[in-house]
Amino acid sequence: LILQVSTARATLDSTDTTAEFGPIVVRFNKVQSQVNLKYDSWQKELQSYFATVLSGRIQENYDKTVDAKSRLEKVSLEGSSAATSEIVLGVTYLQEVTQNLPAWHKMSKELSDSEKLLKRQRH
Repeated sequence: LILQVSTARATLDSTDTTAEFGPIVVRFNKVQSQVNLKYDSWQKELQSYFATVLSGRIQENYDKTVDAKSRLEKVSLEGSSAATSEIVLGVTYLQEVTQNLPAWHKMSKELSDSEKLLKRQRH
């Protein structure tokens, strides 16, 4: 959506300030500047909202990663120091994390790309 807004902005950036329809000449530079100001305001508002949503998603992703890391660090797979049930739970969690890893990687890439997009938009 942000890319579409930027592309649409190019339509408004016209150097023409007048239009001629036969003998009638219309000067629209004042109106065009007001439209541009309103458009800039909407674009800034959209970017701020997107940044807020993105920030929340980044924090959620970070929290999941930290939680998984701390849980994996607590897993003991050594036979002498852990009960069989603890080893089974540890292996099960390890398999769960392994299955979730591609989705987490994809989410991290999307978040990173979104953050780069905001930086390109000078937010």
